[in-house]
Amino acid sequence: MRDFVRLLKAWLDGTYRVFPWATFFVLILVGVYAINPFDIIPDFIPFVGVIDDAAMLGFLVRAFMRDVSKFRAWEASNASQRADTAQIPV
Repeated sequence: MRDFVRLLKAWLDGTYRVFPWATFFVLILVGVYAINPFDIIPDFIPFVGVIDDAAMLGFLVRAFMRDVSKFRAWEASNASQRADTAQIPV
């Protein structure tokens, strides 16, 4: 979660220019699905009723992890580029 917060901060300050639109869209869909009274499996069915909600949450977590992974790779490449430029004598 801290990595995703760093991703958002980097995007807001303009250093990271890739906004996770797909994840944002999934977040909205999962939110709407969670508050929607018409689920694929009704929530009033004990134990089984929350399986579809858990699956939606799984999609959201997977989207977050994908974006965070891309952000970490970007961070690592930027850190190595900064280190390379810092070592060049002027």
